[in-house]
Amino acid sequence: MTDFPLPPRIVATDRAGADSGAPPHAGPEATAPATPMITLVELAQWSRGDLVVKHVPEGAVAREEFLRSGVTGASLDSRAIAPGMLFVPLPGRKVDGHAFLDEVFARGAGAALCARAVHPLIAHHDLGPLVLVDDVTVALQSIATEYRKRWPGLMVGVTGSAGKTTTKELVAAAFATEAPTLRTLGNKNNHWGVPLTILGLERRHQVAIVEMGMNAPGEIAALAAIAGPNAAIVTNAGSAHLEGLGSLEGVAREKASLVHALPKGAPAFVGADSPLLLEAVKGAKAEVITYGFAKGAAVRPRVHEELGAAGSRLEVDGFPPLHLQLVGRHMAANALAALAVAKRWKLDPERVVAALAAYAPMGGRMEVKRARGATLLVDCYNANPDSMAAALASLASWPGAVRRIALLGDMRELGETAARLHEETGEKVRGAELWTVGAHAGDYARGAARAGVAARVFDDKPAAAAALREALAEGVVVLLKGSRGAALEHVLEGLDMES
Repeated sequence: MTDFPLPPRIVATDRAGADSGAPPHAGPEATAPATPMITLVELAQWSRGDLVVKHVPEGAVAREEFLRSGVTGASLDSRAIAPGMLFVPLPGRKVDGHAFLDEVFARGAGAALCARAVHPLIAHHDLGPLVLVDDVTVALQSIATEYRKRWPGLMVGVTGSAGKTTTKELVAAAFATEAPTLRTLGNKNNHWGVPLTILGLERRHQVAIVEMGMNAPGEIAALAAIAGPNAAIVTNAGSAHLEGLGSLEGVAREKASLVHALPKGAPAFVGADSPLLLEAVKGAKAEVITYGFAKGAAVRPRVHEELGAAGSRLEVDGFPPLHLQLVGRHMAANALAALAVAKRWKLDPERVVAALAAYAPMGGRMEVKRARGATLLVDCYNANPDSMAAALASLASWPGAVRRIALLGDMRELGETAARLHEETGEKVRGAELWTVGAHAGDYARGAARAGVAARVFDDKPAAAAALREALAEGVVVLLKGSRGAALEHVLEGLDMES
């Protein structure tokens, strides 16, 4: 068992940058609950709020014990509240979370945040402890920031234009072979998801892998200020979020801000296949460790073999051969990040490879499905020009295909460059037919025409679905890819899947 998070294997550094040499929770705290409790007093102090309690026990001792009671964990969803949790009510498009305060206390919530502006409207309700704050989101972030300071483990921040969720899962799988590891659930990587993940930390956790997403400048630095990472992974810097960041250089700077937020000497694992990213991390105090397929990468495969539906195979110095269930060169790059982390902390190579080999792709991320003898590469969770290019390359090299079809939906958040980038993506279709649907279908088609590839443009998804049902047959390989908003998975509705 690797000793987490102490030197020489895993070093936890404090937020000021100094190494933390104290063992985690030594002494009397060893008998404390598995999940550290945030007391009611701390909730009020950390959020700069006011504690409002309707039913305070009589007697000084009872009152003191009550104020030392508190919460463990937090949720925005009233349905997910378990006894002792903190409820964080947010205003929604249709319903304000404050409308569920009665419900969460009936479920046993330990406390709830409450916007000061709302409190007069619900003050007559018979509720449990409330912490009145100016802004519920800011209060949540402040509480998480302070709670993080209590936890002495390894906090790994993960970001990138593409691949961050899969990379987060693979890195967590590697660490979990030797230490209790917390990871962001799904892709809850924003200004709510990051603090909620941190508030899920328990005493038993020695490692946390926290995904960080963004749409505008400064968001990664803000999330890093909450999470206090002492290690980072940046997968790449590509064309995603151009609408908010304006240029590829702007994207690279925003992603690299996670590396620049690290303490001096902290390890930062950076995708070597992204030259703009490598440029953007220059000058960071962190120890930059590169990985990928580029020459000169510190962790680079000797062998990379794509195996179609069987996944891919990697050979990397220091590890047994790795047979991934994941399809595509870009997915193999995500695995290289996990191997780089494992190498840095000397995790057991055989156990790490076994964990990565057991990992199956998440829903909508290059899932391989079968229908009517055809192979479907379902990659509908998200899309940007770089991930599109990677997926199209996988389709073009798919072994044994007698017919290849790229069914593409819109890519979102590209701003003024959207038309041009859709055209450029259309030009990258090789050895396949282009089918497309959505607002940018014509742009895809114009790009494909320049490359000499005929395009089939559909008016809507039902029309594309009907054509797909007719095309499916043995030896046909279809890539379905678009941004989350394109909801291209609806094209598959009604198909009888074989796997």
